[in-house]
Amino acid sequence: MKRLFLWLWFVTGACLLVSVFSLNHLLDRIYTPLQERVFAEQVRGQVYALRSGLAGLDRPQQQQRVAQWQPHYGIALSLLDAPPALDDEERSALRGDGFIVRERYQQVLLPIEGADGRWLQLRFPGEVQMTLYMTIAAYLCILLLVGACLYAWVRLLWRDLEALRGHADRIGAGDLQARAQVSPRSQIRVIVEHSNRMAARVAELVQRQRDLTHAISHELRTPIARLAFGLDLMQDSNDPARRAHLATGLHGDLAELNRLVSELLAYERLEHPNDAEPMQRIEANDWLQACMEDARRDAERAGLVLQVWPSALPRVDAEPRLLQLALSNLVGNAMRYARTRVEVSLVSVAGKACLRVDDDGPGIAEGDREKVLRPFTRLDDSRSRDTGGFGLGLAIAGRIAVRHHGELRVGRATLGGARLEMHWPMAAS
Repeated sequence: MKRLFLWLWFVTGACLLVSVFSLNHLLDRIYTPLQERVFAEQVRGQVYALRSGLAGLDRPQQQQRVAQWQPHYGIALSLLDAPPALDDEERSALRGDGFIVRERYQQVLLPIEGADGRWLQLRFPGEVQMTLYMTIAAYLCILLLVGACLYAWVRLLWRDLEALRGHADRIGAGDLQARAQVSPRSQIRVIVEHSNRMAARVAELVQRQRDLTHAISHELRTPIARLAFGLDLMQDSNDPARRAHLATGLHGDLAELNRLVSELLAYERLEHPNDAEPMQRIEANDWLQACMEDARRDAERAGLVLQVWPSALPRVDAEPRLLQLALSNLVGNAMRYARTRVEVSLVSVAGKACLRVDDDGPGIAEGDREKVLRPFTRLDDSRSRDTGGFGLGLAIAGRIAVRHHGELRVGRATLGGARLEMHWPMAAS
């Protein structure tokens, strides 16, 4: 704090002194001519009266008259023995005003009867002049006052900075729930609020990372256990047919692990917005029909009716690869739970593009609609490779929606099951 205070004091004091000297110089240049004119008008009457009273008298009479006047004047009056030496500027003033001013308005010289005759000198009382020591003392007092004000301000600022530093130290030590507290009138209140929001965001990210790590370990445990169990059975069996059956199961478990790793990688890549691909304008209906070719074959094998409605939008702005991944996850989720029918459409809702997938399955209870968007969340306890899934499909689709500056919504379909909708801004016309 001392270093900050001294530096501010030095800079403020130097700026103050330079400003005072510069301002005085500037004001002198601006107001000196005006001051001279005002002073000349103020003494013009006295000059006229004095000259009139002395004109036509000889020197003894003039001296006697000046001696009579002196007690009644607050200025010193004296006759000069010889005309003063004048420069060009004083000659010009003499022609214009009839007198000249010297020594910063302390002396006035006026001719009594012509410039070559006798002159009268008026000596005004001297103005109070500050000595060098008085000037230094005045500036020191000003600097001390400025320093006291700066110290009070720096002390309050430093207190809040210490609170912010302590908050950063606690966050660095692992206390992610720590929050800095400062006065509402603090100079750094906005910075502290941003720091607290950043800490809350970090705490949220760390907790999500912990939850994700725990969920991954939980998901990996089941297929790995099945692989280990299958390998043990193969070692204990000499029957070729049984070994072939076990090998098929092991390949299925490996495929499940591969799908899990692929979905994890896709989910992780979507966490980084800097990796986003540029938006492209795509023909909506052509894209939708092409993306549904594989899904139609899967639906036919599963005995489901997949209805893909023509797009109500001519074109959309999107990342085609990610939008196709989101559509695949939404349709795959719907087909997993549908009884007989799944419908897919691309429509406009409230001025936004909406990719909608409906099914006639059991639906999703209102209290579970936010929960299903979290990674590794399933509403059933199935671990089957055919129906269970990993609980990452909707989480991936949700991140893709955010990547498109939109959102993923869960509702109830007109078919009676779940309605999954991805909303994002429409293409500019």
